[in-house]
Amino acid sequence: MGASVSTVYYNLRLRHPTLDMPLIDYDLALIFQPMLMLGISIGVICNVMFADWMVTVLLIILFVGNNYLTTLLTSWRFKLIRN
Repeated sequence: MGASVSTVYYNLRLRHPTLDMPLIDYDLALIFQPMLMLGISIGVICNVMFADWMVTVLLIILFVGNNYLTTLLTSWRFKLIRN
């Protein structure tokens, strides 16, 4: 906890290297916060409702699907750049 607090405090004072603005985009952070809280709440509810093995299987499905889609998008972008 102490390391994260000190990192945030350090980054609060940093500026963007090329633009005259803070390094942290506070408007973007305010947009992400409600969705982050909703995802945490849904994750906690699912963790309580489902058995441990089912949570593990669902996480494996999520990660494999995410990896598959990322691989597809990367190869698609590479083909677009190549042509």
